[in-house]
Amino acid sequence: MAMVAPLQTLTQLDFASLSPRGGLFPSPSAWEDQVFYFLMLDRFSDGQENGYKDNAGNLVQGGTTPLYSPANPENAVKTEADAARWREATKYVGGTLKGLQSKIGYLKRLGVMALWISPIFKQVRFQETYHGYGIQNFLEVEPHFGTREDLQEVVPVAHAHGIYAILDIILNHAGNVFSYAGDRYIRESMFGGEFGAFRTRGVHFFNEDNPVYQELAKILDIRR
Repeated sequence: MAMVAPLQTLTQLDFASLSPRGGLFPSPSAWEDQVFYFLMLDRFSDGQENGYKDNAGNLVQGGTTPLYSPANPENAVKTEADAARWREATKYVGGTLKGLQSKIGYLKRLGVMALWISPIFKQVRFQETYHGYGIQNFLEVEPHFGTREDLQEVVPVAHAHGIYAILDIILNHAGNVFSYAGDRYIRESMFGGEFGAFRTRGVHFFNEDNPVYQELAKILDIRR
């Protein structure tokens, strides 16, 4: 099988050729009538549970994680080793798209009508942003969560069970993949107060010697 080169820019996408598998799954006439279930993918399911019912309602045996029991309060911190693992829960713990796919039937039986899935995009490498809100690449799936093919599979399974699938896509912020010089933006009033105009790298923004102001002036045709 030929290897497909990873996408690098939006210009590589052929939007005209993209279409949903199996046709469109139309939105409801009123979203407020839907029962939503928000899940943080890393903390939901690794697909290794034991004793649960699969999507068809058949009992699954052979997994390594027992079902929760009310008789097990604080069972995650009964030993020092377990407590240490609990304290390290700021790291990835193993939830995947495959794990989610295996629990669609469970969610349907709960009465869930729409899934709200935490971000699945590729995360930064220097932090364990298991929550999904440290995005480094909006065009790839985070390997901890699975593959692009896994995402393509889980959505039709949800649709087959009459469940809407909504991805949490936060385009207005990403991971900590850039930085500013410490003095780049200093709040300073044009009239001596605390707030107002900005300085850029120590130069007052409205100073005509400021290269940022010069470029903005060209665009907006600023006249002093």
